Amino acid sequence: MLPMGTIVTVCMFAGLIIAADLPALRKLPKMIRKLVAVIVFMAGLWNSLWYGLQHMSEFWGFAALVSGVLMCVTALYILTENGLTTLLQKFKPIILIVLLGYAIMYAVTIARL
Repeated sequence: MLPMGTIVTVCMFAGLIIAADLPALRKLPKMIRKLVAVIVFMAGLWNSLWYGLQHMSEFWGFAALVSGVLMCVTALYILTENGLTTLLQKFKPIILIVLLGYAIMYAVTIARL
């Protein structure tokens, strides 16, 4: 059985790859994009609402809360191509970069275990 941290990390990277809207991935079927978005959204909810809120006073609890919220926003970027508010559209690069930082932090920590 895979640890939940590994699953969440893979979901972070998957969401980042799809939300970055790379030219090579633009031909991906919408069904695949939506499936990835739903999985990323569910992992983000789990990360923030279950683990993050239960361990708020710990470093990893706070990291889970923030990265979970960022994952949910990233999933919304994938699901709604231009339907988000202009403020969220404006901050898309920053949100994706911060989520990338969390994904790398998670991956490095897991690799060291």
